Amino acid sequence: THSRGVCHGDIKAENIVVTSWNMAYLADFAPFKPTYLPADDPAEFNFYFDSAGRQCCCIAPERFYEPGSNIAQLLAAPKGDGSTSGQLALQASMDIFSAGCVIGELFLDGNPLFSLSRLLQYRNKQQQQQADSLVSGIADKEIAALVQHMIQLDPEARLSASEYLDRWSGIFPRAPLAAYMDTASPDARMRALYAEMSGETQASDSMCEITASVACGNVRNCLQPSSRCMGIKVLRQCSSGAAMRGDPDLILPYLVALAADASARVRAEAIVAIRDVLLDLRQLTPINGNIFDDYIAPHLQYFAADTSVGVRCLVASVMADIADSAHYLKQQSSGDGSVSEFFGGQMRAVVSRLSFDEAEVKHVLLCSFPQLYERGLQSLSHIITYLNDRDCWFLRAAFFDVVFAASGQISRHASREYIVPLINLADQEVFVVVSALRALVRLVPQMSGAMVWDKLVEVQAVCRAAGLQMAAKEFTDIAIGSARLPVAADVARLALDMAGASSGRGSPVATGAARLSGGDERLVQLRGIGAPLRTVFLTAVRDPWAEATPATMGGGGSEMLGAFLRKKALELESAQATAASQALDGWRPRGTLVGEVAEHTEAVTCLAVAHGGVFVSGSDDGSVRVFDGAAFRKSAVSRSVGVHAQGGRITSLAYSAALDCVVSTSDAGSIHVLRVSRAGLSVLATAALPRGEYATCGAVAGSAVVVATSLSRVVFLDAVRLAPQDSVQLSATHGRPTSMATSAAWPFAVVGTSTGACVLVDARFRVAVRAYGPLGHAVTGLAAYADDSVLVATAAGDVCVLSLRTGRRPVCVCARSLHELKGNTASRRQRVNGVARVGHTSAVLTASNDALLRLWDLDRLERSYAVNSADASPPPYASYRLNDTVYYCENPAPLHAPPSPGPRIRGAMADTTRATAVSANSSRAAGPISAVAVLTSPAAMILCGQQNGSIRVMI
Repeated sequence: THSRGVCHGDIKAENIVVTSWNMAYLADFAPFKPTYLPADDPAEFNFYFDSAGRQCCCIAPERFYEPGSNIAQLLAAPKGDGSTSGQLALQASMDIFSAGCVIGELFLDGNPLFSLSRLLQYRNKQQQQQADSLVSGIADKEIAALVQHMIQLDPEARLSASEYLDRWSGIFPRAPLAAYMDTASPDARMRALYAEMSGETQASDSMCEITASVACGNVRNCLQPSSRCMGIKVLRQCSSGAAMRGDPDLILPYLVALAADASARVRAEAIVAIRDVLLDLRQLTPINGNIFDDYIAPHLQYFAADTSVGVRCLVASVMADIADSAHYLKQQSSGDGSVSEFFGGQMRAVVSRLSFDEAEVKHVLLCSFPQLYERGLQSLSHIITYLNDRDCWFLRAAFFDVVFAASGQISRHASREYIVPLINLADQEVFVVVSALRALVRLVPQMSGAMVWDKLVEVQAVCRAAGLQMAAKEFTDIAIGSARLPVAADVARLALDMAGASSGRGSPVATGAARLSGGDERLVQLRGIGAPLRTVFLTAVRDPWAEATPATMGGGGSEMLGAFLRKKALELESAQATAASQALDGWRPRGTLVGEVAEHTEAVTCLAVAHGGVFVSGSDDGSVRVFDGAAFRKSAVSRSVGVHAQGGRITSLAYSAALDCVVSTSDAGSIHVLRVSRAGLSVLATAALPRGEYATCGAVAGSAVVVATSLSRVVFLDAVRLAPQDSVQLSATHGRPTSMATSAAWPFAVVGTSTGACVLVDARFRVAVRAYGPLGHAVTGLAAYADDSVLVATAAGDVCVLSLRTGRRPVCVCARSLHELKGNTASRRQRVNGVARVGHTSAVLTASNDALLRLWDLDRLERSYAVNSADASPPPYASYRLNDTVYYCENPAPLHAPPSPGPRIRGAMADTTRATAVSANSSRAAGPISAVAVLTSPAAMILCGQQNGSIRVMI
């Protein structure tokens, strides 16, 4: 305005206004205010320039006059001729002084430089040394020098506004030209701002702050989606500056608001910008410590439900980066690097939602699997379902590409159980076959010998038929060169070459060797290949379930090769097999006590049978002990081979044959994974539930550890690291979980509760599927019975088989009387503390408070008896139908002897040398039986955990 001859005359902080678009304007241009004021009368100053009473004076000192001065005479002269108007007009230097006062006030935290009295003292030239003290509180020396120069007493010494901008250009931030486009529309201003920032290779921090302010003030008012996209890109460029990198408060709320724009293009651009802003953060301030829990994760769930497939694809692509950013920032702030369970649960919900989206979304999510799997946000059970879409070949190819990239993160068990069986080399798309071959190369170290042989045959057969020999060469070389094969590498190569010879693709040596045989057998002398002299017979072995066809009856080379490899695979598996186990079909235990261990100081709460005749016990004393069952064949008293002090009260033990580990839980909130053997035990992983919560029961489902907690939660943890994966909240009406059952053939877990309900929880998708019951009394024991049924034992002494398909219980056997059943009452002494199925038979063992170990034959009830009873009277039973269930009640409790021993089973333990060790009646003297299990190796034995802390072994 000075260049146009316009002066303000009253520049002060109150007359500078800032708009919502961050534009600063000078207000209150008042020509009626006097230029000069009397120095001896403050009334006129207070009336015109200090009506708010702030005691702040920004008026230039030359505007105050003394009585009798030239200014006083000019003001007293007549005004009709206009000769004095130019001498009494406002000067630009006066505004410069006022602007200097405002700048000084800004850098002094709002404290004014002058009051009226202090300014009048400053007018005295002898007091000019006060200028140094006035600006001494300004930390920036350049700003202090600028303010000191602008408030000089001599108006002629002050520079013009443009000269100050040029002379102090280093301290005045350069603003984009679009910031001065006052009359332009928001779209035009945003386009100009984008064009100017696109040419900036490295914008200064101050310019980034000003540009971000201008962009934030205009981006939401733009009418065109292209302009809003330009604004998002400008904000993204500004956020990468050093000054704004650690502060998401200015830009992030605008980006989140734009992610709900009506235009899909704008939403997509905003989601990518949000990801980039979070990745640029280096640390979180305390006020932003919960930004991921309270702000980012809830909005991601909203973004995942977007109507546009393209936007959902972008959400899937940014999930891994946002999880990495949260992990990094959490590590910087707290040092542990673990995100909150709340944030992890919300992120897993978003991933789970996207996992059932369109094929394009699943493809993008699949490409991020290694990062998501590392952060525990996605499991193999999610991506395996992508193979069901037979119309999307690119999903199947991407699945194997992901396996190739993440093979180092996938456990050996998961590779053998989930990945390798799903690799189908007979796919119609060549791209899928090539990707599967690349995945097989990476999975060779994690495959068993049988799997390597099986896939080697499949690769040779499929790739020869499809002309992909070069693609199969890498897998063949690595598989044969690995140390996992049961035969020498030269033998394997000769066998594979012979398979090709039958189709005309083998070497001359192999072709000549193939002519030595006839019919379905081949005789191959392994002389010239460095192997020991032996004879190998390749006999065709057909699948008994496959329909006989001319192709399968001919005994071709690939079939013979398959027979040879299957034979070698069986040899490999038999070499790794454990000691033989006794078959339990027809086994009738006689209740002879052959061993007793009394190492626990309190009640034995649970028993678990591991591989190779090893069993594990847990007790109320907080210890887990490992025993070798074979030792009881030598001595009636054995000792534990390993002890683990977990603390608290051991609530459950579960053994997984697939993972070869035991999971133990305690009411102290701890969960431990142990590796047990005849040599002892070792701790593989530990975890702890939140304070005030503990696991009441646990099991292993697939590659996950499943525990039910005292707060009615079912928690899924990774079996390797015990990192939480998912949790399912059960209904409060079901009561507290008391027991759990899983099976290698089940993709689910069954949880029993204190109200008698049984809840079916899907272990793949981590949801509660169905609830059965209630049964009227608390569930005290569960055990897998068949593919679609489970054994249920209750506190009333009832044992039934519950069908998981229909929810029916056709037959239920009871330890209580018919009178108690009709009255729905039960004695505490009839409570079943443990249940165990005898092999794959219909026999069931129950342990009760009445110290009786009952064997129930659910198919032939007349064969049921109390194993440890010495009374010879037969068991009286009374039947009663209630609803759809037939109850068979003991009336009274049975006190009868077991049947006469049948034919001796080979491998069973001889009891003649131990007959005098313990009598049958002494078994009941130990009090209530708190746990029961069946050991099959080296012989069939019953393990009874007693209330007094001892463990008794019977045959």
